[in-house]
Amino acid sequence: MNKNGWGLRFELFFILIFVVCILIATIGLHSIGLIGGDEDNLLNSGTDSDFDYDALESQAADAGKKYYLSHYPNGSSDTIIVSISTLINNGYISKLYDENNKECTGYVKLLSNGNQVAYLDCSRYQSVGYDEDYE
Repeated sequence: MNKNGWGLRFELFFILIFVVCILIATIGLHSIGLIGGDEDNLLNSGTDSDFDYDALESQAADAGKKYYLSHYPNGSSDTIIVSISTLINNGYISKLYDENNKECTGYVKLLSNGNQVAYLDCSRYQSVGYDEDYE
């Protein structure tokens, strides 16, 4: 190599520094969830877990129906929304816990046609259609 250009050692050192910087950037982006496809950091309704969130939603919906029948014995033409905390405080259901033993929140939508739909918000799960304004 000539005296005015880069030497082989300097080029290898520069390449090594570049590779280390790329490696650090990749690890940083993976840890904050921007790359790597880590579904554990995402809230979704299609979780790969074996935990049965449908059973929790069913428990909440059943408690909502009991609440509806006791508070509206003649029915109602309106859609009624009851929070899970109201159902717990009135003794219609016990606290709901997810697979990580963390408490779930949410609400039950009681429709005028007699149907009820439960929406849960847990640490790693959120029901499709959940709206935090109703809680």
